[in-house]
Amino acid sequence: MRIFVQWVLSQRYWLVLAAIVFSPLPLFASALMVVNTLHRGTREGLVTALVASAVLALLAVVTAGQWLEVAVIGAVTMFAGALIGALLRWGGLLMLAFQGTVLALSLIAVGITLLGPEPETLSRVLAERFVVLIWGDTATREQIAVVESWGPMLTGITLAAALAQLVGAMLLGYWWFALARAEAHFGPEFRQLRLGRVLGIPAIIVVGIGFFVQTPLVQNLAPIALFAFLFQGISVMHAWVHARGWNAAWLWPVYILLVTPWAAVPFGGLSAIGLLDNIFTLRPRLQTNA
Repeated sequence: MRIFVQWVLSQRYWLVLAAIVFSPLPLFASALMVVNTLHRGTREGLVTALVASAVLALLAVVTAGQWLEVAVIGAVTMFAGALIGALLRWGGLLMLAFQGTVLALSLIAVGITLLGPEPETLSRVLAERFVVLIWGDTATREQIAVVESWGPMLTGITLAAALAQLVGAMLLGYWWFALARAEAHFGPEFRQLRLGRVLGIPAIIVVGIGFFVQTPLVQNLAPIALFAFLFQGISVMHAWVHARGWNAAWLWPVYILLVTPWAAVPFGGLSAIGLLDNIFTLRPRLQTNA
């Protein structure tokens, strides 16, 4: 993996080519922009994202619009990756970039709630998009009804998915950057990932209120908070395994479960651990008991 990262960083055009190839997989295209911005600087990172986006736009024109959706999503995710790389360079710490990303998505959720279209209108548009994304033109009436039943939560789910995408790209890009430079700072920083008191306390309040009150603002913010706690819970899990000197293979079953139909079980458990870590600060206890 280190050889691959060093290769794409050796020349800008190699990185642009790799980003275009991976554009149908936004996580990897975005992560490439993260590591590129960390390596070359914010200005160069934004220029590279612009060049890659221009090539995708040209492909959309040449293919008479067949690549239009890929071009739009690719451009958005690549510029997002460049901005995340800039945030990492500015803050200098993975935790600060994580907190800044959560804060940005939360502010977007507030903005959509206060200034966006009516919740019913937005939910209808998102439901149609989800149906196409999951089943395409083969969706049955029952499947469409299931997605439509999510209605009030769809905006929050979409923003939470965006958070997962951005944080995933941030972690992958930062890890690649550490590999390219043969530095060992990624692991210790990742094992300290947390929302902190400033963001953690409001997030706990939002999740708690969400069990009793279903307002558009709470429905938009609660999924973001839960996904943020999920990443914090994963960090605690890694810290727990590291403190005991266990092999990282012990973590694989959890990650596998997160991409199965039973994902709700590890998701709920890890989110709860992340939430509790904000209250009781679990990691020093783990090191003490190791």
